[in-house]
Amino acid sequence: MAASPALSLSKGRRRGPRPVRVLQYLMLIVVLVVSAGPLVWVLINAIRPDSEIAAYPPTLFPQQLTGDHFVSLFTLYGFGTYVINSLVISAVATLGALIFGTLAAYAMARFDFRLVRVLGELSLVAYLIPPILVLVPVTQILFGSGLGDNRVALAVLYTATLLPFALWILRSYFTGIAVDIEEAAMIDRCTRFGAFLRVVLPQAAPGLISTGIFTFNAAWSEYLFASTLMTTNSKLPANAAIFLLMGHMGTESWGLLMAAALTIVAPVVILFLVAQRWLISGIGEGAVRG
Repeated sequence: MAASPALSLSKGRRRGPRPVRVLQYLMLIVVLVVSAGPLVWVLINAIRPDSEIAAYPPTLFPQQLTGDHFVSLFTLYGFGTYVINSLVISAVATLGALIFGTLAAYAMARFDFRLVRVLGELSLVAYLIPPILVLVPVTQILFGSGLGDNRVALAVLYTATLLPFALWILRSYFTGIAVDIEEAAMIDRCTRFGAFLRVVLPQAAPGLISTGIFTFNAAWSEYLFASTLMTTNSKLPANAAIFLLMGHMGTESWGLLMAAALTIVAPVVILFLVAQRWLISGIGEGAVRG
């Protein structure tokens, strides 16, 4: 039995012209190479000796594999200390931004107070200011108050700078959650805060996870404040401690530098891979709400 013209036309539209699909795949491959290419090159150079890295002509694939760069990185240079500093500072900043951002976002979504709305808009304006513009006054304030070279102060600073981002992302989730569910919970003798904990937060879990991932990534990748405010080498985060691997005449070991870069990138990549399901759903829901 022959298919109807309308059915054939709908199938043709759904599949699309073959040249267009080939072009789409080619563009996808180009984007993948451009985005993942540097990371693959860092990995290749981190696991081959320096003599092969400096060889001419250069080779694309390593002829000899070695883990000496990672051994030297953690034994001779004590890079694990800097990684722990980054983990602690980023985790504290992420937790603080999520706690305060969740409470503030819920207040903006549920209570129609003009002052709350104005403060939220001012925080967004402050978030749009480039960090380099406030570096000098922030440095003067922290060192003037005796909080310079302090990891706790750095974590609090990260929390303050990332709070507007968490606030406005989470606000969209709370706005999309029906108020009727909270009212039903309060009718059953649940307090406002109890309804917030037992009803609202579980439904906003994808948003909390995606916001937490992006906040952690921003705190983990921050370099400007960390390299300026931390004057003791043992207190530096990992990304600001890379300069310790540089000699006075330049880079002494490219393999060691690539191993450090891979060590810094790996936790964030693993975090994205583990939580990608919640991340994708969180981004999609946050984009259509509000």
